[in-house]
Amino acid sequence: MISTGIALALGALLLFGGWAVTAGLSTRSVSAVNAVFLSYVASIGIAGAYVLLARRPITGTRTDVGFALASGAFLAAGSISFYAALTRGNMAIISAIAALYFVVPAFVGVVYLDVALSAANAAGLALAVVAVALIAL
Repeated sequence: MISTGIALALGALLLFGGWAVTAGLSTRSVSAVNAVFLSYVASIGIAGAYVLLARRPITGTRTDVGFALASGAFLAAGSISFYAALTRGNMAIISAIAALYFVVPAFVGVVYLDVALSAANAAGLALAVVAVALIAL
């Protein structure tokens, strides 16, 4: 039996994969900025419905609410960059490079948040970078 966390992560994997494919297809005739705008209109509708159905008030410290807002700003700017890249490059290569985003939080975690990085973790990160480099060839 897989854990709920793993099941949700696999769902995220499939949904993010679907997002990357549909984003690439949309940029065939829609500008990157407009494609991002339209995708965010759909996103806010789904996220808004989820928040309303969950009936949970927005609570938290000012700092953590600020981090949530900053994460949205990073996501929006990253999406614009991703869609713009899709208009200029191969969807498989662009998506593979962008999928290495997890290297950034791993680096920040180790350098600034005192997260332990095992040799196996470091090897996994290095192999992921090598895999993407091979995909991009």
